[in-house]
Amino acid sequence: MLSIIPPQKYIIVLPSSEDNIFGMPKIMKLMLKFLKIVTLITICNVKMFSQKISKEGFISPLDIPLYLSGNYGELRADHFHVGIDIKTMGEPGKPVYASMEGYISRIKVQIGGYGKSIYINHPNGYTTVYAHLDKFMPDVEEYVTKAQYVSKSFEVDLYPTIYEFQVEEGQKIALSGNTGSSGGPHLHFEIRKSADHVPVNALSFNLPVSDRRFPEFKSLYAYSFATDIVVANNGEIRKYYPVVKLNDSTYTVPGNIITRKEYVGFASEVYDFLDGSENKCGIRVLELIIDKKLLFSFEIDNISFGLTRYINAHMDYNLKSEEKRSVHRLYKLPNNKLPIYKGELTDKLLHINDNLLHQGEIAATDIYGNKSVLKFNFKKASNINNSLSDSNNILVLWKYGILVDSLNYKFRIPADALYQDTYLQYEFITGEENSLSDTLILHHESEPLHRNVNVILKVNKFDPGMKNKLLIVRMNNEKKIISEAGKFENGYLKTSSRSFGKFYVSIDTVAPSIKSGLTDSRKYSVGDKLIFTVTDDLSGIWKYNAYIDNEWVLLEYDAKTDQMFYTIDEKRLVPGKKHELKVIVVDERNNQSVSKQSFEF
Repeated sequence: MLSIIPPQKYIIVLPSSEDNIFGMPKIMKLMLKFLKIVTLITICNVKMFSQKISKEGFISPLDIPLYLSGNYGELRADHFHVGIDIKTMGEPGKPVYASMEGYISRIKVQIGGYGKSIYINHPNGYTTVYAHLDKFMPDVEEYVTKAQYVSKSFEVDLYPTIYEFQVEEGQKIALSGNTGSSGGPHLHFEIRKSADHVPVNALSFNLPVSDRRFPEFKSLYAYSFATDIVVANNGEIRKYYPVVKLNDSTYTVPGNIITRKEYVGFASEVYDFLDGSENKCGIRVLELIIDKKLLFSFEIDNISFGLTRYINAHMDYNLKSEEKRSVHRLYKLPNNKLPIYKGELTDKLLHINDNLLHQGEIAATDIYGNKSVLKFNFKKASNINNSLSDSNNILVLWKYGILVDSLNYKFRIPADALYQDTYLQYEFITGEENSLSDTLILHHESEPLHRNVNVILKVNKFDPGMKNKLLIVRMNNEKKIISEAGKFENGYLKTSSRSFGKFYVSIDTVAPSIKSGLTDSRKYSVGDKLIFTVTDDLSGIWKYNAYIDNEWVLLEYDAKTDQMFYTIDEKRLVPGKKHELKVIVVDERNNQSVSKQSFEF
């Protein structure tokens, strides 16, 4: 026997452009244009009376077949993917079109993240987002460039009024690209609710994407616990089970799963694949059925940005970070606030209090209704061992956190930073080579954090004149040194980090490297790029500026390729003469490099 242990859509016909009213008196044209704007404002912001908004109406944002490299709900680092990634045949420059009429409500340019992106508000209460763009259309490009020159910054976040950029369905708005944190040329496309900015599954809007493939199971994991309370480093046993494919939609685990403790949870590595692509995508619904009874399920849909980091509790973070496996838990960690779960096992573990063989089934369903099932049998071992870990480590309760205060180091784990109560491992040891403090080894980086931990280290030796060059670094499992910055105060360096790991104090006195790609013998033309490769060895690029003939010019920065470039603009340069380009790059510890070079235009 098993027991659950409690511990209306409005259509308004308006002229589509002033061409429709050519010949009318000027005052009439202005009145009609004003009416169109007022109507758009009304229908883009009105709360719909109907609870059910039509899923029809959006057209494809590209004029090529839609093959996806990513979908809604895919498990990514620290977040759920909340759009669809559309392949652009391995190259940038594909025309991007507005999926419905509306107005451009936001234009953002950033070094990382979405890179260059456009947001369009629509009359049906939704907003579409187009990200990793290469270029905007000329009028938008001019608007953005003007703002960049006013603020003297490549990164801008702009909110045009409804009067400025109204668009028709199918109107060309940009060219696809590979900007921001993109891993290759593609278009990231989202559909959000305009009222609260919550992204919804774009594939539920009948976009022309084909998917006749069933989800595919790759593995099953069984987790055995000594008690009904999930506590990290408390004797939990995780065991991997390979799966065997019986047919396109049915999988099984050979033999029987034997649990060594009385309480059990399951997790599964399962992916969806869409037609025309071999990229691993996310599933929409996962259900756990025990002895023909549905006990636990989740549906990945309508996940707000404020909750998306709870993905680190939803998946097995340790497997993701160490083995690159995206595994869905079919039980909840205590500090998992995602509102996507249902069933009797929500916030509970399965208790096996008999010696019978039980039947398990996990059903995975994608957005198109394709469904696969993994079947397995499990039972409790005859020689149960419910012992807990014999550990001298301190127990940190996720609801309260902890503060550890010592003479040479301090750290604070705030409330809600952990996803479960955890027996914390830490030690303070002799510093790494060339370090300016001893080393705090704070737990291990495969344990995720929802909020930053605060770390304070005493600096052992330093030149007082160099205190602004000091920083705390974190060494990860691959021995990579990561800057955590920090502020010096009364002999200590303070910082905060979103990761556990090995912390110590270092110093950064080395300025960034600037390598010019300009050629003295070349005469540059309109549209040519003056390219520089810029790197920094520790604290990272903080700010940069470029000047031509002592006038500020727009320098674009692609951090993933370490390239900065200026595009020759005839409006800002006098042709037929030599110009001097000066590039200034400063790292986070205020070390500065300057590059000067002449070129002919």
